[in-house]
Amino acid sequence: MAGMFPTMVSDPNDPNRRRAEPVGDTWPAPLRRAHRLVIAAAVLMLVAGMVMLAAGFPEGADEAFRAAFMRNMRFAAWSNIVLGLALGAAAAYLQRGSKVARRWVAVFSAAAIFVNIAAFALRVTSWASFVIVVVLAVALWLAFRPASNAYVDEKHSLWRGLK
Repeated sequence: MAGMFPTMVSDPNDPNRRRAEPVGDTWPAPLRRAHRLVIAAAVLMLVAGMVMLAAGFPEGADEAFRAAFMRNMRFAAWSNIVLGLALGAAAAYLQRGSKVARRWVAVFSAAAIFVNIAAFALRVTSWASFVIVVVLAVALWLAFRPASNAYVDEKHSLWRGLK
């Protein structure tokens, strides 16, 4: 009954929170899939950013909104490029079980999700931004699964010399 109502303190016997089997030397499948999805999202972000920079102002649109549209599009494009490069760099350390890298992946993903949702809402980008958001959300979900958490905790504590 304790798990029925959410609280700040979780039940230690909750099967959704703890990993029962021991952690091996190879990285778990959810973390591997998260790594692949983060890399895929980073590539999509780089391509989307470059396409936005090359596209320019759409033909037939009202000239009164040209400056605002171009400013928003450039911001979204450069944000995608910079965040895509940062995501790719941080994702390289996920296999090692780095807690810091996983946190940076989460921070960069959150920023990319915000920028792409805002750009999509402002109609500066196409559905590609929405695809980037979905891929990053699934990657974050997989990066923080119980198997991934156990692996990162094990590798991080071995790296620190705490065990």
